Order: sequence, then C-alpha cells, then structure tokens
Amino acid sequence: MKDIIVEFSGWVKISPDKVKFVCIGSDDMPDIDGFQWLALDEDERCDYILESVIDVQRDCEDGDYDHIDVFEHDSI
Repeated sequence: MKDIIVEFSGWVKISPDKVKFVCIGSDDMPDIDGFQWLALDEDERCDYILESVIDVQRDCEDGDYDHIDVFEHDSI
C-alpha cells in the first residue's frame, strides 16, 4: 500500500480567541486560550503546545506557505 506524504513550511496569523493550548509541563495545569498564552513569560510558554495545528490553519486570518511538496511513499 502507498501513502501520500505532504511536506510544507509556512506561517499563519490567528486571533488569540481562536486558538487553544494544552499543557505538557504538568498534569494539574489547565488548558488555556491564546490570550492566556500571550500573558505567560517565555519559560512558561514552553509548558504548552497547540491543541490542534490543523484547526489553527483552518481558522487563520492570514498565512502563506513557502513550499508544499506532495509525493507517494511505500508503507511498511
């Protein structure tokens, strides 16, 4: 079976009220929105990751891609 691989790089701009972050630094820390993430200092931001990069790409206000490559790959 073959898979399709999509490789890309670029950027997107999104409003803080449309993005969610999940804490990976501690189990007892809550998930936060973009406004709360912006209020954190740089060290605290490292404890969070985007909940869904796909949602951010879908809901973004602006963006651009530097490159997009699509190719096939044999599955193991």
